[in-house]
Order: sequence, then structure tokens, then C-alpha cells
Amino acid sequence: MKRLKIVEQIIIVLVLAVLIPFITMGLIISNVSQQSVRLELSNNAKLMARFVGEAIENYVNFSQSQLNQMASGFNYIPNTMAKVQYFDEIEAKTKLFKNLDIVEKEKLSSLDLNIHDEDMTLFAPIDKENKYFLTAQIKVNIISKLFPETTQRHIYIFNSQTKELIATNSTNTNAKNVLEDLRIKDEIEEPTIFGKKKNTPKAYYKLDNPDWFVVVDTTKKVTAKTINKARFRIILSLCLSALFIFIMVGLYTTYLYINVRQLFKGIKAISKGNYDKKIHLLKSVFTPHELVFLAKEFNYMADKINVSYKDLKKKNIELEKLNEFREHLINATSHEFRTPLTSIIGYSSRLLRNDIKVDEQTKTSSLQIIKQQAQRLSKMVDDLLVIPELESFSLKFNIEEVDLIESINQVLEYLKNDNVDFKTNISKDLSFVWADNYRLEQILINLIDNAIKYSLDNQPITIEAMNINSIPTIKISNKCEKIAPDMKEKLFDKFVRVDSTLTRTTRGTGLGLYIVKGLASAMKINISLDIKEDFTIKLEFIDYVK
Repeated sequence: MKRLKIVEQIIIVLVLAVLIPFITMGLIISNVSQQSVRLELSNNAKLMARFVGEAIENYVNFSQSQLNQMASGFNYIPNTMAKVQYFDEIEAKTKLFKNLDIVEKEKLSSLDLNIHDEDMTLFAPIDKENKYFLTAQIKVNIISKLFPETTQRHIYIFNSQTKELIATNSTNTNAKNVLEDLRIKDEIEEPTIFGKKKNTPKAYYKLDNPDWFVVVDTTKKVTAKTINKARFRIILSLCLSALFIFIMVGLYTTYLYINVRQLFKGIKAISKGNYDKKIHLLKSVFTPHELVFLAKEFNYMADKINVSYKDLKKKNIELEKLNEFREHLINATSHEFRTPLTSIIGYSSRLLRNDIKVDEQTKTSSLQIIKQQAQRLSKMVDDLLVIPELESFSLKFNIEEVDLIESINQVLEYLKNDNVDFKTNISKDLSFVWADNYRLEQILINLIDNAIKYSLDNQPITIEAMNINSIPTIKISNKCEKIAPDMKEKLFDKFVRVDSTLTRTTRGTGLGLYIVKGLASAMKINISLDIKEDFTIKLEFIDYVK
């Protein structure tokens, strides 16, 4: 099964959890709103039909009551001229009636008492026997002034024969459509809704006097201002809400996607061995706390791994160096230790033999060789023991007052050799220094022994000791084969020997100058090397002057 990305999952959730419910909710709200507004339009149409109908009835009843009052006072007028003048004055003052006339009862049946084109005829008896009636006409178009002026609906008034008497805001086509939908029921006394279109409800109201009915038609303009406008507002609000949700979710998704991608990059970098990689989140109000916490812990973990990796790498380098040192040490010591041991064993065995007689001179010579080889072994052991202390910085010194003249003489006595000529130039006023006498002698032994081993045949070893600018200084020089300048700094490294005809035959572990450099640095003695003419090493006791 394919695993969806976060963005794809959020889009699916957004569609299922937001878009579909929004559409469903929008349809429900729009439908409920449409029904409520439609009901309101229907009730409003009913109220308007009743209002118009009652207004017409009140107008007709008022006109009838006025006519009855005129008829009741008609018999008190003395003569015909006065009656005619009375009619004229009534028409002029009230402007309510016109064509006032006296009609016999038998002639009333020949009159259309409801309507004559634009006029409606009313009558009232003027005598107790009801033989004569006072008739008058009122204008039907005056009734239209009773209608609400602000209404945008179409209002129709029809007589019992469905003849259109009054119409407002309408056309003949509209009136025809209304009559096609209209089904009048005499028994209905309340305003009634009719019509096929629910959003444009029509209401009619049956009048008793006169025998008319009022129709109120809801126009499309009214529907547009009510139902359609409400529907538009609902849809617009839902669309704006959905848009706002999509924008917020889009921003949230963008920040989440970018930050998750940063986590992915960090994990990939760690998996490829890039432990320096850090996660930098795009922080905002949309960045979840969990991601910030995860990034922080990831960076902390990466730092720890990086430190551990560097330590491990450093340890590996140290192990490689240690392994290299071990191999060099084994190779060097196995050869260097075997030679003096062989000499010691050989000469001591010779002295212990009983089958031959050894003279005193031979015995003395053999013992001197045994002593020299034993001293050589002792020196190599001292060199090997001092290296771990130098590299771990745990070397301890016993600082005391040292006479450099005496130390140099002791070392020369120790290294005395008939085959080596020492040239000394030691100043008698050489200053005393504060130093570790044992370690100082170890430095001098290694330097002079190194000069002996690499000196050309029949060439003396020069040792100078004097105060230079009030600083006690020792120089040890010997003549040897030319050494390349690039080897100058390497000579103080472990197991480094100059590749020449001399070093191929000269014995040594390659640790002498390394130990000298370490001890001198630890005791703060300046050491320098000059290989331009002779091989010269200079020691300067700057910090240990008495």
C-alpha cells in the first residue's frame, strides 16, 4: 500500500472533514433560509391582501354611511331647486360622490350596482316605504391610493366575473398569468396562497362588500431581494469561511512541510555521516511545539554524536599512532636490545669458561665491554620509560640547583670512548641553573650519543658551554653528511632517522631527539637546530637561571 505524504493526507482530510461538511451545511442552511424567507413572503402577501381588502371594504362602507346620512336628510329639503342645489354642494365639497340621483325601486334592477367602467354605484332609501332611493357613484381608481406606496408587489382587484378593476406595478401579461393560476373558492374567508412557483407566492382575499377579490403577486424582484440575496449571502459567507480555512491550513501545511523536510534532511545527513548537520526550523505561530522539541533534541543528539565521533576519530588516530609506535618500538628494540645482550652474554660466557685461561688485560677489556653494553641497555630502558610520561604530560621534575660544568663532565665520563675525540670549551664562570639534574643529564646523554653515532669518522665532537647575554647556553656539534632542509623539523619526531649511508649502519631506536625535545619543552629549555655547516644543537636555559 502506497504511503501518502503529509500534504496529501492533509488535503484528503481537508476535503473529507471541511469541504464536504461545508457544502452539506451550506445546502441545509440555504434550504432552511429559503423556506423561512418563503414563509415570510407568503405571510407578508397574506397580510397585504387582507390589508388592501379591508381598506377597500372600509372605504366602501364609509361611502355608504355617508350616502345613508345624505338620504336620511333628503326629505327635509323643501323644494326641487333646493334638492338640486344640495346635490351640487355635496359633490363639490366632499368630492366623494358624483352623479347623485333619485331612482325608483323598480329601476334599480336596471343599474349595475357594482361597477360601471371606472365607477361604482351606491344607493340608499330616502323614504320609509323604500319606494325611492338616492344613488351616487364613487371612483374606483381612488381605491388604489389606499395601497402601500412602498410595496414592490403587484396588487390586483378583480370583480366576481374576474374582470380586472385595479392593477398596480403590473402589465397585462402579469394579470393574465395570475388569472391562469387563480382558483377562487367562495367559502374561504382568510387570505389564501396560490400559484405554482414557491419562491413567488401569490395571495388572494375574497371581499363581501363589494363582491370583489384582491390578489397580491410577489414579483421576481422581491424574490431576488429576499430569497436570492439571503442565499447569496449564505453562500458568500461559507465560501469566505472555507477560503479562510484553506488559507490557514495552507500556511500551516506549508510550515509543517518545510519543517518536516528539514527533519528529513537532518536524518539523511546523520545517516551519511555528516554529524555537523543542524536542523533549522522555520518558526512561527504555525510551528508545532512537538516539532520544535524534536528539532532541539535532534540537534542535541547530533552534537553528542559529533563529539563522540570526533573523540572516537581522535582515539582511532591515537590508536593508529600507538600501534605504529608499538610496531616501530618492537622492531627497534628487538634489534637494538639483542645486540648489547649478545655482547654481554658472549663476553660473560667467555669469562666464565674454565677450559681456557683469561689474562687480566682480556678480562678487563671484556668487563669494560659488558659495562658499556649494560649502560647502553640502561639508556634505552630510560628512553622507553620516559616516553609515556612525556605524552601523558605526567612527567614530574625534581628541581634543584645544578652545576652545568659538573653535569657535562659526568656525562662525558659516562660516554667516554677511545674511538671518540671530545673537544670541550666550557666557561669557568658558567652560571648555575635550577633544573632536574637527572633529566638534564638524560638530555645531554642523548644529544652527545646521537652526535657520536652520526659523526663522520675521525671527526671530533665539539661541546661548548658559556653564558651568552647572561643566558647559560650549551652547544653540541658534530660533522656529518649533509641533511636536507626539509628534514630539519622531522628529526625531532619519533622513529625518524636520516636516510643515508650512516643511518643504514648506525644503531639506534630513533627516539633520542624526540625524548630530548620532549624533556626540553617540559623543562622550558629552548632547543634549536642548525644544519647549515655542522650539525649543531643549542640549549638555552632562560627560565631556570639562578
